Amino acid sequence: MTATAAVEDEQFEDELLRADPSALVVGANVRLDPRLRKTYVENVRTRGVLEPVVAYRDDDGRLVVLRGQRRTLAAVQAKRPWVRVIVVPKPDEADRLTDQVNENDHREPLTVAERVAAYDQLALCGVPAGEIAKRMSTSRPVVDKALTVARSKLARGATQRWEFLSIDQAAVVAEFEDDAETVKRLVVAAQRGGFDHEAQKSRDARAETAAKAEAAAALAAVGITVVDRPSWNDEKVKRLSELKHGEEQLTEDNHASCPGHAAFLDDEWVNPDEDDRDGDDGDDPWGDDTPTEADEDGQEPEPARPYRAWLPEYVCADFAAHGHALRWRGHDSGNGRKTVAEMTDAEREEARVQRRDVIQSNKAWDSAETVRRNWLRTFLARKAAPKTAAGFIAGSLARTDHAITSALTGGNRLAHDLLGLPDQAPTLGRRAPAMVELVGKANDERTQMIALGLLLAAYEDATSRNSWRTVSDSTTRYLRYLEANGYELSTVELRACGESPLPATDADPATLAAPEA
Repeated sequence: MTATAAVEDEQFEDELLRADPSALVVGANVRLDPRLRKTYVENVRTRGVLEPVVAYRDDDGRLVVLRGQRRTLAAVQAKRPWVRVIVVPKPDEADRLTDQVNENDHREPLTVAERVAAYDQLALCGVPAGEIAKRMSTSRPVVDKALTVARSKLARGATQRWEFLSIDQAAVVAEFEDDAETVKRLVVAAQRGGFDHEAQKSRDARAETAAKAEAAAALAAVGITVVDRPSWNDEKVKRLSELKHGEEQLTEDNHASCPGHAAFLDDEWVNPDEDDRDGDDGDDPWGDDTPTEADEDGQEPEPARPYRAWLPEYVCADFAAHGHALRWRGHDSGNGRKTVAEMTDAEREEARVQRRDVIQSNKAWDSAETVRRNWLRTFLARKAAPKTAAGFIAGSLARTDHAITSALTGGNRLAHDLLGLPDQAPTLGRRAPAMVELVGKANDERTQMIALGLLLAAYEDATSRNSWRTVSDSTTRYLRYLEANGYELSTVELRACGESPLPATDADPATLAAPEA
C-alpha cells in the first residue's frame, strides 16, 4: 500500500455530521475549567460554532467529545440547534491526554497587530464599527481604538514591532504620532510599567504647551513682548515688582509706555471666587465649611473651582537702559534664610534642583490624580466590593482619620463624582438625595461597595500636592489599599508613601527606535 493510499484510508474512516450539542457527552478533558466568557458564548450565539467538534462513539453509540469541550458547552448555553462533529476512532488514554495538552499549548492567540488589521479590513468592507463590535463580541470603544490605530501608520507599525502593546496603549501612541520622544517614553512604560501615568503626564504637558502658546499669542496681540523667565542674576531683565523709577514703584500701568515693557508667563493656580464667598481666611477655596445661601432649587450653589492658568508677570527687558533702578539690594527677608545673592554657587545649584523637583513633582501629582480618579470611577462601578473591603471600612471608621470625620460632617462632593451621581454634594446638616436613593436601591453587595466608595472618596479628597512632600499615615494606607486592588502607583505616589524610587535606567535606543511614520 502506498503512503498516499494509507492517508486516504485514514481520512475515509472519519465521519462528518451535524449533532445537537446538548446530546453530546463531554468526556474527560485536561482543561478542568472551560472558562466560558460571556463574550465567547455571545459570539457562538451570533455566528455559531465555526470549527467542528471532534468526538468518538462509545460502546453505547453516544458521541463523546474528544476535542471541543468549550465549543460544545458554549453551543449548549447559546441554544444552537446543531454543531458540526467529526467522528474519529476512540483513542487510547495516553493519546487522548497527549493530544488535548498539545492542542491547548500550541494554540496561539492573535497579536494586537493582527486584530487591528482584521478590524480595519472589516471597516474597509463597509462594516460599521458597531457591527464589528457585535461580530467580534467586544465593546465599541475597543473597536474604535483599533480603527484609530489602523489609521496611524506609526501606531500600526508599533503593534507589529512591539507585541507587548495592547490596543489601548497603541491608541495612545497614535495620539502622539508626531512626537517621537513621547512615543519612546510610552513604549518604555508599556514594557516596564506606569503606562497610564506616562500617558497622562504627556497629555498634561501637551495641554500646558498649548495653553502657554495661547496666552503668549494673546499678549502679542496687544503688543506685549513675551520673554523667557529671567534668572535670579539677570543683569538686564527684572520683574517690575523689583524696580522703581525715581521713587515710584513700577507697575503694569505706569510701565506700559516703556520701550522695555514685556512679560513672561507663569503657571499659577487661580481662585475665581475673588470675594471668598464664605468669608473665611482663604484657606478653604471650595467654601464648603460654612453654609451659603441656597439657590432656587434648595441646593447649595456650586463654588467656583480653582484652575491652573498661564498668567503674565511683567518685566522691563532692559531696566538700566530705560532709567529704572532696583528697589532694594541685599534685602533681608527676615526669616533667617539666605537671599539668592548671599548663596554660594553650590547652594544656588542645590536650591535650583530643589525648585525643579517641586515643580516637576507638583505636575506629576496633578497627572497622577487624574489617573487615580479615573481608576476609582471604574473600580467603584463594580457590583460587589473586594473581600478586603469590610476590614478597610471598619479600620477607617475606627481610626477616625481627619479625612473621614471631615467628609461625614462637611459633605463628600467627590464621592458623587466617583460613583457617577449628579453633583448634589451634602453640606452641613443637609442630605444628598441622589446618594440616599442610590443606597436605598442597592443590594447588600453593592451597598458595601458604595460604603467603600464613600470612604475612598473622603481619603482621595484629602490628598493634595502636599501629599508627596509630607508622608501621612492615612494617605499611605489609602494609596496602598488602592495598590492592593490593582492600581499602579506612580513614582510621586510612592514618594507619598515614604518610598524614594530609584530613577529608571536609560532604555536601549535600538529597542525604542520608533517605526517610521
